[in-house]
Amino acid sequence: MGSKNALPRDLESDGEPDTLEYEYDGETPASIAVIHAICALTDVDPIDAPTELGFVLHEHVDPDAIDALLADGTGNGETVVSFAVDADNTYTVEIDDDGCIEVQYRS
Repeated sequence: MGSKNALPRDLESDGEPDTLEYEYDGETPASIAVIHAICALTDVDPIDAPTELGFVLHEHVDPDAIDALLADGTGNGETVVSFAVDADNTYTVEIDDDGCIEVQYRS
């Protein structure tokens, strides 16, 4: 997949959740890419994520399990992991083993 790309789709405040598609590859584990995707969607620096977002990922899901299930993003898209993070805001995350992450954010 080469480089990681954040592709914002609907970031307008129209009552619908904001959504971002993000790609990951073998250079960045899927669990780290999830944080990068959430940070891209919410315009937060990943270094500041625990404070700014109000959570750390391992409080909601096992990052090692995500990385083991989804490997390096070169799968065929048949393995999908989805979960929600309810912190100060709600994030719904869906990760495919083909390197695609979709994050929805609802405040």
